[in-house]
Amino acid sequence: MLEYNLPAMDMPSEFFQGSITEMQPSDFANTILPLYSQTPVTVYVGSSKYTISKSLLCLRSPYFTAMFKGDFMEGVDQTATLEPIDGVVSARAFEYLAQWLCIGRITFNEPTPEESISAAVEFSRFSDMCGITGNDNLVAKNIKDIILANLPSKGDIGRDFGRNTAHITSEHIFSASHLPRGHAVREILAISAAEEYIQGESHKFAEECHIVPGFSADLLAAVKKTLRTFSPRQRVLLTELIREEEDWLRRWVPAHDSDS
Repeated sequence: MLEYNLPAMDMPSEFFQGSITEMQPSDFANTILPLYSQTPVTVYVGSSKYTISKSLLCLRSPYFTAMFKGDFMEGVDQTATLEPIDGVVSARAFEYLAQWLCIGRITFNEPTPEESISAAVEFSRFSDMCGITGNDNLVAKNIKDIILANLPSKGDIGRDFGRNTAHITSEHIFSASHLPRGHAVREILAISAAEEYIQGESHKFAEECHIVPGFSADLLAAVKKTLRTFSPRQRVLLTELIREEEDWLRRWVPAHDSDS
């Protein structure tokens, strides 16, 4: 259980969206540090109780700002109760949020790689519910690090095309699909599946491509991004399936690189 005795200060007019780890020390000392010693509020998540600075909690979240600064009962009592929602709201998600709010960093270190990825997706959905932005790239990097740190040995899975998705589950795909389009967590899960989709005879998330429209769109974008990385020293012959004409796959060059 987290307990912060951090007794108030007027809230900033705009929600902070940056990373406190990237701030200049003087900016941090003058803008963020005072928030740690402001009036605390109490948040219950299921049976777990947390006390945290109201200013710190509301700094990034319009959800908690409306709750504690508005005309709701929570604003009077300075106490809120969040009912657990599977895959979205949990004591674990709030604890990760408190860690990120306080130190600007977060590491998902659950007992298994699958559970660590579940915690990352859950944290992202909880952040989205709270209207908090600015942590999606950090979470996506965490997921990538989890994948790389737990790759199966070569040869354990077919021709190795499914190594990236060894610890990604259908539940991860379904849950992440509820995040906004373009969210970095959705993108990293799709990129992880792209190699097996391109190279394999079949792929792990074929069913999800049919029943999770958001994932199929993400995977299509990931395939395009992956194909654009092929080396110009390699030649790949494709057959266009409408005209049945063969042509060489050409490397895509951004407009600003066309003269280089």
